[in-house]
Amino acid sequence: MKASMFDQLFENLKRVDEAKEVNDKEKLDYFLERTNKHIELVQAAAAKIVETYPEEFGELIKEVEDHDASKLEEPEKTPYIEITWRHKLEKKKGEFDPIKGKGYQTPGKLEKEEENEATLHHIKSNAHHPEFWLDDKTKANISSTNRDDSISCVDASRMPDLAIAEMIADWAAMGEELGNSAREWFNKVKDKRWHFSEHQEELIDRLLKVFE
Repeated sequence: MKASMFDQLFENLKRVDEAKEVNDKEKLDYFLERTNKHIELVQAAAAKIVETYPEEFGELIKEVEDHDASKLEEPEKTPYIEITWRHKLEKKKGEFDPIKGKGYQTPGKLEKEEENEATLHHIKSNAHHPEFWLDDKTKANISSTNRDDSISCVDASRMPDLAIAEMIADWAAMGEELGNSAREWFNKVKDKRWHFSEHQEELIDRLLKVFE
């Protein structure tokens, strides 16, 4: 009898472990599918920019070959698997919309410290994020409550035109994925999250028109 009870308990624990493995695999598969799809959309957006401005941004195609590659390695990969899965659930419920500030779309709104650290690592390690170009990266725009309400607006004026172009391709890809527009995102974040120079704002406007 005891052996039978033990065997049953062992089987139950085994099923729990197997279910967890399936769930983890599902999360990983979705993360890889979504991340690779995003990269493809960024590359397609970059191609549109190059088609419109071949002489000015001919190097952009090569630049986006490694777009978001850091998300596929630690310390970003494991936290981003969880972040991406949570976005999936939020989108299913209609609770994920960066334009309207709904969902855990910004580092300051993440629940786990390792997730905040991963997003901070990402924006400080990739040239298409304004934070990458800060002299003092400790000033990256991360708040413990909400990145949009940080003490200071990040000065993006050192960001070169090529990085700006990749940033716009990134915004265009996100807009296509979420059903928003890159222009809406720019209007939401300029002079709140990031401050751009007059030249940069003119460039951003030109590049946004490629997708309008």
